[in-house]
Amino acid sequence: MTSDLSFAIRPHILEMPPYEPILPLDILAQNLGITEEKIVKLDANENPYGSLPEVAEALADMNNFAIYPDPESRNLRTLLAKHHDVSEKSIAVGAGADELIDLIMRLTLDPRDVLLNCPPTFGMYAFSGSLNQAQIIEVPRHADFTLDLDSLFASVKRYQPKLIFLANPNNPDGGLISPEIIRSLLKLPILVILD
Repeated sequence: MTSDLSFAIRPHILEMPPYEPILPLDILAQNLGITEEKIVKLDANENPYGSLPEVAEALADMNNFAIYPDPESRNLRTLLAKHHDVSEKSIAVGAGADELIDLIMRLTLDPRDVLLNCPPTFGMYAFSGSLNQAQIIEVPRHADFTLDLDSLFASVKRYQPKLIFLANPNNPDGGLISPEIIRSLLKLPILVILD
């Protein structure tokens, strides 16, 4: 029996470039030769100020870490539904954005369906798109990181994509998409995901 399992792995996975995750604070400090206290990380939508006191208090009061959590996140979905005045059935909760991004793609994309990507942005959009065998059309942002709306609208017309993911605020620059632009994007004949 051979130890090479590449024969069992789907060919497009073997051809994909690896995803390059962010470096943890301790590894980054080690690589830079400085202490962790001298680093302010802004590359992964992390909070450089730490947790809110209310969050720390809530975590300190939890006593059921050894019990598997509700896989449907019923309590959280109930609170979110009430806050946003929507049905609980319209809310999906995941273990971070990566899981939800992949889930949306698995539910909506067939192999070779078109996904619009507007780099520079969160790398998981292109990575998960490749993993799900989407045809990724890149519509680069302007030098100031704003969306190139003319190119984006032209790409929708030309390629007829199924969906587009837009980080808001964008990663890596933190820029926000205005409500007016969001409204214009929602009129497009594609699924617009605001992350």
